[in-house]
Amino acid sequence: MISPNPFTPQSGWEPKIFGGRNPELEIFKSNLDDAASVRPSHLVVLGEWGAGKTSLLKQFKRISQENGFPAAFCGISRFTEKNKALDAIHLIAEEMVLGFPEVDAARKGLLDLFAKRKSLSNAQVQFTKFLLELWKALDTKLAVVLLDDAQNFMEVSNTVDILRAVLSSDDIIKETRFLFILSSTPAGWASFIDKHDPVGRFFRKRLSAENLKETEAMATIDMTLKGTGVVFEDSVRKNIFEYTGGHPYEVQLLASHLYDSQIEGEVSLRAWDSALNKTLKELGRDYFEYLLSKASDREKDLLRILAEEKKPITIRDFTTMMIVGKRAKKFPIANIKNFLYRLEVKGLVKRSEANGFYIPDQMFSEFITRIASE
Repeated sequence: MISPNPFTPQSGWEPKIFGGRNPELEIFKSNLDDAASVRPSHLVVLGEWGAGKTSLLKQFKRISQENGFPAAFCGISRFTEKNKALDAIHLIAEEMVLGFPEVDAARKGLLDLFAKRKSLSNAQVQFTKFLLELWKALDTKLAVVLLDDAQNFMEVSNTVDILRAVLSSDDIIKETRFLFILSSTPAGWASFIDKHDPVGRFFRKRLSAENLKETEAMATIDMTLKGTGVVFEDSVRKNIFEYTGGHPYEVQLLASHLYDSQIEGEVSLRAWDSALNKTLKELGRDYFEYLLSKASDREKDLLRILAEEKKPITIRDFTTMMIVGKRAKKFPIANIKNFLYRLEVKGLVKRSEANGFYIPDQMFSEFITRIASE
């Protein structure tokens, strides 16, 4: 009997099997011990889209609770320029009240501490009062707060600075013990530091949610398949890592489509192209179409060449291609360097000093050649 598909590519869903991340988990455990015995040292988890930041924070929540410390997971929605800092601070407070089951219904009047006035000083003062009252309600040695997708505060970036100011105030330090863990994209976090320099000095401890190593990705796939009645051929398993590079979301999505392609419990290379194309179309809707839209038409021409070549290309090689060979065409040769540098700034390509420019995500490269060019 074949089990239902065990892979969970939906954003925000925890995978059936949490693979790898042992160094990150050990660092968090050490940080948790220090927070309980000495003082909290607030932590930032940095990772690109789909890198598994949410799953990692949920593991941190589980570890906290296993150690007897209440923990609240707070998903941060996107704000706009019309929002004020107090809107964002109020959302954090709401999520914390909902996230701590220890806070009974009567104590949920804590949110009444927030007035309708929306000045920066009011946001800071009111959040301080909220944390002090919440701490009394929790009656614990340590409370952990996990703020996921903090980059969504970018339109109200002073929210993170207000959080810093509150957590570093004498009243909060002396009378409470909250440990805050934030997750963000690297670009989002860099923008906070650019605008509010003290933020970087306060949130000094950082973890990076990197792609899974090959052994970690393979072990995750194998453990997820265990007991399902479905087996992936070795060539399929190797292809998954080769194409995704261990990117957690891409692994889950591709493996999910492959699982749905099983015939009598076996997934062979015959299913590969169909599953890959379905995966790329979904990734396009999820993220890649937006990513590609950041490039100008000229820049897209260079991206297509990089995607087709599947290797780093120097500026000199690009210039030669535009003059002779099958890709020769009218192109502003003198601007190739500027186009490539702009693609690097936009995060679409990376540069190796020795070998030139390349697309770091092979699935994005495959999307450009297989889907975007259709």
